Amino acid sequence: RIEALVAYLQHVQHISYERLQQMMAQLFGLEISQGAIANIVRRVSQSLQSRAGQIRESIRASPVIGCDETGARVDGNNQWHWVFETSQASFHLIADSRGSRVIKDVLGDVKPQVWVSDCFSAQIKAPAQRRQLCMAHQLRDLEYGIEAESCSFCRRMQHLFRRAIRLDACRDELPEYLFAAQVRGVEAACDALLGAEARDENGRRLQKRYRKHRDSLFTFLYREDVPADNNASERALRKPVVHRKVSGGFRSKWGAEAYATVATVLQTANKNGHDAFETLTEALGPSIDDSLLLQRT
Repeated sequence: RIEALVAYLQHVQHISYERLQQMMAQLFGLEISQGAIANIVRRVSQSLQSRAGQIRESIRASPVIGCDETGARVDGNNQWHWVFETSQASFHLIADSRGSRVIKDVLGDVKPQVWVSDCFSAQIKAPAQRRQLCMAHQLRDLEYGIEAESCSFCRRMQHLFRRAIRLDACRDELPEYLFAAQVRGVEAACDALLGAEARDENGRRLQKRYRKHRDSLFTFLYREDVPADNNASERALRKPVVHRKVSGGFRSKWGAEAYATVATVLQTANKNGHDAFETLTEALGPSIDDSLLLQRT
């Protein structure tokens, strides 16, 4: 439980080795060196590796996968923190590349039915039967065009995307035939907007994007298991970003790998209603048998 507590405070509460050393001494009377803390973190991550591998396989088997990435610092160098998301699991990976090869390394020969992401080139290259562009990203980009140029195309396209999102939200309240008719109306309105040339610079830029990715705009209206946005992946990266800002980055490659392993297991546990600290204590094995303590006393 001491090792679980150290791992919990270091990973979940983002407490540095130096502060963690002071805390253990002042609160629990436990003198422990920073090197010992590092060894605990390493042992904990090794204990969780098999679980992380199982989570990766569950991600690979999912028909719908979301993905995102953010910057990371490892041994003074810029790297990238990736997350692969489903409704039940999160797989974290810190790599030296932001390229599509990272996705290929994780997926292998697997080709998911739907890939949910932003428009970054590596994400667009991910192997998938269909795609869903993040509507939240598109709404923000369109808002910029509205504020910068009062762009008519941006305003009308933003209105259409919001209409589609509202339609998805009330899917269960509408008869199937009426929902299908509304979807056809959204598709027709989109084709009309993309068929007429936009006048403003931002409008033309975004119109070109949506013409290119026309088939990836409204996948969520045809499948209930596909979200309209990639917010789940962005939320999964919030704690790693906080950890990066608090710690300044990882001093070693193994430290980065350890963090990604623990993040994979704990975020997946949280999605399934399990407490982080209890997950760690269970994974590290049972505590000392109370009967042994009684015998010693």
